[in-house]
Amino acid sequence: MYQRAYIYFSLATLVAFLGFFPSYFSRLGSTDAAHHFHGIMASAWMLMLVLQAWLMRQKKMVLHRSIGKLSIVIAPLFWVSGLLVMHVMLASDSPFSKIFGKRLAFLDLTTILYFAFAYIAAIYYRSNVQLHARFMASTAILVLPPALARFLGNYVPGISSFEMSVYSSYILSLLIVVLLLLDDKRLGRIRMPYVGLLLLLLAQLVGFMSIHQVNAWVQWCNWFAAL
Repeated sequence: MYQRAYIYFSLATLVAFLGFFPSYFSRLGSTDAAHHFHGIMASAWMLMLVLQAWLMRQKKMVLHRSIGKLSIVIAPLFWVSGLLVMHVMLASDSPFSKIFGKRLAFLDLTTILYFAFAYIAAIYYRSNVQLHARFMASTAILVLPPALARFLGNYVPGISSFEMSVYSSYILSLLIVVLLLLDDKRLGRIRMPYVGLLLLLLAQLVGFMSIHQVNAWVQWCNWFAAL
């Protein structure tokens, strides 16, 4: 599976591009700076994953390590860009933000935090190929729910609401992680990265349903929006 990781990362990147095309890539001239910043950082991260996986496939380890050093810059900028977009959304007066802003902010914040954890763990375990590869793959899977939600909402008949697209995207993402865990079991050992990712996705799905009713979270979102 990991010999073909560059193919899977490429497919995830394509889904993200198609999913965000109507709302972002087709409207580059009318998009605010925060979303541009986030779009550039997210695109850079996914393209780097594709390239790094391909270099591993080609056994170009020296170049893989050299390009990997760029992640020390890209990852923190990706985190910052995510927080900026979250702030823009929470501060917005649009009807969509009023309805879904606090629920999506929970997904965004937990994704950013887990992305940071997975990246730091991948660097820490860089000498352990099995853990390093799984933690890096986890960062790509974190992109799937928002990308799939938009892809399903834009292109799949029967997805009639934004909430349905979000729930469907999480079901598909959870299925992918379960398949990865089953593959680990087939190989003889279930490792920590995908277990943590599965728990995160389940927590996000439950949080999307109910977090907007938690007073402490609502107050935190109002505080963050006012910054």
